[in-house]
Amino acid sequence: MADLKSKDLPPHEIHEGSIQPSPTNVTDIAHGVDMDHYRATVPLWKRVWQHSLTQMMLLSVQAFCGPAMSDAITGLGGGGLATPQVSNITNAITYAMLAIFCFFGGPIVNKLGVKWALVIGAATFPIQGSAYYCNSKFGNQWYLIFSGAISGIGTACWYVAEAGAIMTLAPSGARGKYLALWIVSRNLGQLVGGAINLSKNHLKGADGGVTPDTYLAFVIIECIALPFALLITPFERVVRSDGTKIVTAETLSTKMELRRIVKTMTSKLVMFSALWALWSFFYGGTWSTYLGTYFSVRARALSSLISPFFCIVGCFGLGFILDMKHLSQRRRAQIGLWTVVILNVGVYIWSIIMQAKFDHHNPGHIDWEDGLYPSSFLPYFFRADDRAVVPVLHVLAYLILCNGCSGSIEAVGQAIAYGMNTQTTSNPMVGFCVTFGLLAAALGPMIMLVNTTPDRIPADIIAEQQDAAREKIESV
Repeated sequence: MADLKSKDLPPHEIHEGSIQPSPTNVTDIAHGVDMDHYRATVPLWKRVWQHSLTQMMLLSVQAFCGPAMSDAITGLGGGGLATPQVSNITNAITYAMLAIFCFFGGPIVNKLGVKWALVIGAATFPIQGSAYYCNSKFGNQWYLIFSGAISGIGTACWYVAEAGAIMTLAPSGARGKYLALWIVSRNLGQLVGGAINLSKNHLKGADGGVTPDTYLAFVIIECIALPFALLITPFERVVRSDGTKIVTAETLSTKMELRRIVKTMTSKLVMFSALWALWSFFYGGTWSTYLGTYFSVRARALSSLISPFFCIVGCFGLGFILDMKHLSQRRRAQIGLWTVVILNVGVYIWSIIMQAKFDHHNPGHIDWEDGLYPSSFLPYFFRADDRAVVPVLHVLAYLILCNGCSGSIEAVGQAIAYGMNTQTTSNPMVGFCVTFGLLAAALGPMIMLVNTTPDRIPADIIAEQQDAAREKIESV
């Protein structure tokens, strides 16, 4: 499904390679539905199925069963394995494939269609959980590493399709509600995953990795995503709650789409935000190694439960800042940027000090009953709290760029971070220092980008144009 290209928006405000429609003229958006005729001729079950909210709920269930469960496994530190090495190798491969396929995500999804891209992605979700189970139960490492490649490809298809679908399904007056539903499903899924981790691994004295039964619970939940993906209806049949339909444009040739992707990737906006996107998801490998190296099984299980809870708190906190109506949009973005930067500088200084102490004296596996637990875990806690709000600061880039661009760069950061920690003797200190340096390098371009934040984002302009065109049609 290709984008509609606006004649009224500047070229850099057009989403290349995504599925989000940007209709800006009467011809494009005059695809309203005669609701009286629609109700009289279409059965109730079909109207419910084709409703935009129903489709959003189907997407949210998939987010709960797939990415949220994957995050819960990652939150165990080293995937919950006895040593983080193989998990880091697997994640490095996963994110490398994710980066490649997110880059080409637009053309791939346009050829497959949103539904089948989601189906392919959902079908690969259980592979990760089953691979961790086989490794934990039978020591089968080749399957775990192989699963990284398959999961990366499938998840990339799912992410690109999902990202555009979320922006496309929502009626102009309910984007916030639809987005909130998605955020709740992701974080609720991580909370459920964390609860599973803790319930299976709460006894003191357990050494090595988490119990194999933990992964079986994840596999069961991950399998549920596929039937919900199959229930997705083609988006041209979806009817929004305001009586409008999703408008699709003709599909571009693969050659033309690739040209536009290259043009977008070399644009000023991408160049300025690339380091920030790379840094914002660079933390995974280092913190996963830190947890897996220095914390007991049940302490790692506890972290997978409480981290997503405070992710929600952090997200709403920054959301409050970004929604302060008495400040200009640019000022809100500036405050949000410096909030995250100051928090992260403190976290990095703290974590480097703690790692220096651990290099001098290895603490073994820290349990939540140990006196060292609060000071050693709090850096991870604050970084986990912050990871939910970092992407908010480049949400404008998501609105302006293709869905795959930022996702591809972020996945590159994750791949490098996990790749740095693939050695058993890997020292988290290296990762902390490199991540700190990336933040310093990314800050200058990001300040310049935030300082040029427009008063109105393209989504608001499009919504106003849709409303104006609708009023014009009704007046005829």
